Amino acid sequence: MVRVQALRSLFGACLLAVVMGGPGLLSPAWAQGSFPDRPIRVIVPFTPGGANDVLARFTAPGLQARLGQPVVVENRPGAGGNIGGEFVAKSAPDGYTLLIAQNGLTMAPWLEKMSYDPMALAPITISMVSPVLMAVNNEMPVRSVAELIAYARANPGKISYATPGIGTPHHLFTELFLSLTGTTMVMIPYKGVAGIVTDLIGGRVNLVLSTVATLAPPVTAGKIQGLGVGELKRLAGLPSIPAVAETVPGFNVNFWMGFSAPTGTPEAITHKLSDELRAVMKLPDVAERLTKSGYEITSTTPAEMRTIMRSDYDKWGKVVKEAGIRLN
Repeated sequence: MVRVQALRSLFGACLLAVVMGGPGLLSPAWAQGSFPDRPIRVIVPFTPGGANDVLARFTAPGLQARLGQPVVVENRPGAGGNIGGEFVAKSAPDGYTLLIAQNGLTMAPWLEKMSYDPMALAPITISMVSPVLMAVNNEMPVRSVAELIAYARANPGKISYATPGIGTPHHLFTELFLSLTGTTMVMIPYKGVAGIVTDLIGGRVNLVLSTVATLAPPVTAGKIQGLGVGELKRLAGLPSIPAVAETVPGFNVNFWMGFSAPTGTPEAITHKLSDELRAVMKLPDVAERLTKSGYEITSTTPAEMRTIMRSDYDKWGKVVKEAGIRLN
């Protein structure tokens, strides 16, 4: 009788452990099977209005409709995106707190000591890409990438280029160009992109690499000269502007944005979120709004996103080391 009672007690304890989510039992499968059963937060690590914020707010309604749970967008800006990134990295790995990820995550570890490892975040999907455009002011005596290289070699250190700060994608994109062409230029750091465009038009800075969405309007208006795009082929919206890679093989840059989750998030959850987000990106209203804003839809799988991040991480590590870039 004692043995029977003991077995019953053991069985009861095991059942209780399952219900309460005991380790090593059925709780993970149970949780994945019911996911999601409460609201999901999408953390934007930058201020409202930028491309990262646009992605979050354009996709949230569609994701909410598909998952049947509220999707709340929350901005946590600061420290170049690291405040929001750290918040997500330290959140529970259950799929209910997501990060709007961007290619700066593959650059930051090379530039500063971080409280979390961005490369260890669980990839979900890269949802869109913002192509890059290289432009110069109209006073520059160059009208092509080849002419720019020749002018830079003949005038070392006399060309200025603007960036939103040391270590930003704009900065590293330009440093990659300088490395591949063996040229030198002087960086002028700014606090934001708006002032950069104004000064480029006014001739106070010579060259800028930024998003097509930012530079295409003044290029089209004839206020500045577009020399090349960062993709490997010409863009449909700017067919007269060649790819920089046509002159400088190996130059391939863009701003990408997507979604990541805390390290340890079950693959069943990240794959479900990836599938749903990729379906949202195919919705006509979402695709049309993003395309009109100058973005290109990509929608990768988690595995594809991880491969892209690893490739970018290696590439930017080499650029940072060769250029000797350090944050002040």
